[in-house]
Amino acid sequence: MDKEFWNSIAKNDYAVPAGHTLSEMKETLFGYLGSTDPELRDDIAYIVYANWLKREMFTKEEVSGHVDELLANLEKGIGETESDSVFLCTFSVLFLAEIVHNDNKKPLLEKDQIQSILAKGLWYLDAEKDPRGHIPIKGWAHALAHTADLMLVLGKNRQTKKDDLEKILQGIANKLVHSTNWVYIHGEDDRLANAVMMTLQRNLVSTDFLGTWLKSFTEPERSWDGAYTDTGQSKAFHNSRNFLRSLSETIRTTEEMPQKETIAKLVYDALENLKPY
Repeated sequence: MDKEFWNSIAKNDYAVPAGHTLSEMKETLFGYLGSTDPELRDDIAYIVYANWLKREMFTKEEVSGHVDELLANLEKGIGETESDSVFLCTFSVLFLAEIVHNDNKKPLLEKDQIQSILAKGLWYLDAEKDPRGHIPIKGWAHALAHTADLMLVLGKNRQTKKDDLEKILQGIANKLVHSTNWVYIHGEDDRLANAVMMTLQRNLVSTDFLGTWLKSFTEPERSWDGAYTDTGQSKAFHNSRNFLRSLSETIRTTEEMPQKETIAKLVYDALENLKPY
């Protein structure tokens, strides 16, 4: 199955060609998740699978098996910082996000499956140590952005409740405030802000919790005092400030949002109180 084979499928409305089975072709696509060829990984595997999900070509039982396989992928190579294992992990996360996105449109998963995806997604958010966005020749890794996309669709899901939304928010804060050797420059702050906005649109999280959550940024366990003179703290500070700025702007430009003025002020005040000294 070369690239031309897959391109012909796209041109034929993603129909399974004669002589092939959907199961066989799905296995081939999943084998591309860890590829260092961005065309195989992004343009073929992701696009084709997303279109098959959209067209409801898989049974619920088949999708359940996909979820189990993708969740298991998240542990492969985890903790490595500059290896190609990141592609298998981060594109497995993106496929999970696509599955949940389709479940949001029409029930496809059971509650326990959503909870498993949430738990493993939060684990991965913390455990992934490769922060790279775009990698020359090999294309997008973008682990944090893809995980933000997963948190967004989980935040929208009918099976996630108040406690789950609070876990998503806290997981995002924990990822950003800790000392790091990386500043995110590939739109991760916007993707995280969009995920947070989805939890806020549900109108389940109290403003008291939001106030405490915002203190995670302004008053972290390791104080921001001297952050500009400590390299790791300085980068974490900039990641946190960039995120809060993106969140503030996202709130400002959202037309309809529960308690918009109250939440906007909480975020604005947090930005004002975020000091590196």
